[in-house]
Amino acid sequence: MHFEVPKAKSFKEFGGEYLMIVISIITALALEHAVQTWHHRHLAHQAATRIDAEMQANVQELDKVLAHNKAEVKKLNILHDQLLAGLKAKEDSRALGRRLTGDGKFGGLSIQVPALRREAWEVAIASQAASWMTQPQLERYSGIYANMRDIQTLAAGGGTVFLNGPEMLNVVGDINIGEGDAKAVYHIVRQMVSAYDSIDGNLQSLRDDLAKAADTSR
Repeated sequence: MHFEVPKAKSFKEFGGEYLMIVISIITALALEHAVQTWHHRHLAHQAATRIDAEMQANVQELDKVLAHNKAEVKKLNILHDQLLAGLKAKEDSRALGRRLTGDGKFGGLSIQVPALRREAWEVAIASQAASWMTQPQLERYSGIYANMRDIQTLAAGGGTVFLNGPEMLNVVGDINIGEGDAKAVYHIVRQMVSAYDSIDGNLQSLRDDLAKAADTSR
């Protein structure tokens, strides 16, 4: 910033010119601050728009995964009910197993876990655009992405607590060679349904939170 030293001959003239210089400096600083503030708010708005779009994309991904998992659970529940009815009717366990799981009828475990996006949020953090958002907006975004991270971690391993891995491999192996035992298959199917319920419960909760956060941002 450049200014000339006052050349007034009287104290009154000097004071007037000095005051004009001070006012000019303050005005220039205020304008510079206003421009920076507008720029920061513009960057924060752009970042928020991208984050909202990312959350909507994650909601769609969760809807797709949940639809797949629910379809698998529906098939497993049908098999569960058929196995239970046959076992209660005292059908031969191996014959019942072959009838209900033979010819590829038993598809095994097909749980899907969503690949959720975080790029828009991470860019907002890295570029410091997030620091220029309003406090309520920043708290809402940081909370939903922290929840997303936690639910993804739970979903990645949440179903395994309900599954006996070695037993499941043995049962599937028996099914593949046409010797599926209905009782063993029944136990595995119950474990699989529990695994789906655990994972899908967490994913549905996350889906609802994401949809609410995205709707609130509009």
